[in-house]
Amino acid sequence: MEHYLTYLQQVLFSYPLVAPIIFIIINILIAVFFLPCSPMTLMAGVLWGGVSGFLISMIASILASATTFYLSRSFFQNRIASFIQRRYPKVSELLIQIANHDWKIIGLTQINPLMPASTLGYVFGLSEIKFSRYIICSAIFMIPLQLLFVMTGHSVISLIASGNHLGLVLSLIALIVIIHLCGKSIYKKLCCLIGVKNGS
Repeated sequence: MEHYLTYLQQVLFSYPLVAPIIFIIINILIAVFFLPCSPMTLMAGVLWGGVSGFLISMIASILASATTFYLSRSFFQNRIASFIQRRYPKVSELLIQIANHDWKIIGLTQINPLMPASTLGYVFGLSEIKFSRYIICSAIFMIPLQLLFVMTGHSVISLIASGNHLGLVLSLIALIVIIHLCGKSIYKKLCCLIGVKNGS
């Protein structure tokens, strides 16, 4: 594992501009295809550490959110509306409430680790919210989870390098517990806000 990490560091050092660009493009594609981007946020911490990893991951997440929002509002609006409302029945209630509680709903969806935040750009693109307002609110509210996942990824690498396998296991367990508890709590608040019974 240490040899693999050393090799990755050498590659990143050799391509300081290309590597982040490739990472950002992959992150955008993952969001476009309705896949969760959280593993990429963890990977940013693994590859670039705390500060650089956070900045690169933030840029990637903001661009991914902007891309899905733009695609939903322009080229594929009808198809995306049909697909999302068929796959996620509660979206209709959510779209109604966005007009009155836009920043609150953006905040709750961005800080919920169980929701694919970048992919939610498709949903917000179907609403009447302005693009600039959506991006600004998303960028602000995504900071806590970005920090959590990037620092977890960075910590995992440090623990692997030091051979502290017990610390690694405990860190991953703690992350899973935080995601589960926070996700359920925030989901309940979101359901309450949009007037839908939790779990129904």
